[in-house]
Amino acid sequence: MATTALPIPDSDAITSTRVLLCEGSGDKNFYQELIKVRKLPDFYVTHPRETIDPGGRQGFSSRLRGLKTQHGFDAVTGIIVASDNDRDQKGSLTEVKKLIHDAGFRTPNHPLVTIAGPPAMCIMMIPFAEDGQLETLCLRAIREAWPIQYKCAEQYATCTGISGNWKPAKIERAMLRSLTSHICKEDPNTSLAYHWHDKREIVIPLDHACFTPIADFLAGFDVAITAAS
Repeated sequence: MATTALPIPDSDAITSTRVLLCEGSGDKNFYQELIKVRKLPDFYVTHPRETIDPGGRQGFSSRLRGLKTQHGFDAVTGIIVASDNDRDQKGSLTEVKKLIHDAGFRTPNHPLVTIAGPPAMCIMMIPFAEDGQLETLCLRAIREAWPIQYKCAEQYATCTGISGNWKPAKIERAMLRSLTSHICKEDPNTSLAYHWHDKREIVIPLDHACFTPIADFLAGFDVAITAAS
């Protein structure tokens, strides 16, 4: 009798005592580059696996359970789960809390509050204390670095009609993609997952002040873990 092969657990070893779980490959690339540019403590950055977990935030529970099967999990001291606020800060946080709880971990009641483990757990909602998503901050940084191009992207959103008909999250994603297309001469088709790679133009300056709260929180995570224990 033929048997159906089950997805095998992630065999990738966890390479740090700190884990940062985010929504997708673009987010992962952003956090990895931010950590490198800002010279932050190392994190094992991961996201829901395309062939195993549900996509985006919906895959958090499955991915958290998967972490437990990976080599190196026993050495993990803290996990940050990073997600977008979107246009409903309270609702988004509630959903993330439920997904963490469903994976069998203790769940913080508030963002940026680290609770004892093991491993310690924290939720980081982006942007801090305002509606939006990671792209919201990326556009904020681009607006200062590339003001002429940013104005063009605004005009593009208006003349195509998306600024009046689309949801804000989709408008921001479209603007970010259009900005990348006419700034990144090396590869106009570059998505957020491939920014900062292969000598592409730096479209999103990671030294911008809008990213500093995130960088500061990541830099202080070890202190937060110790204080929670």
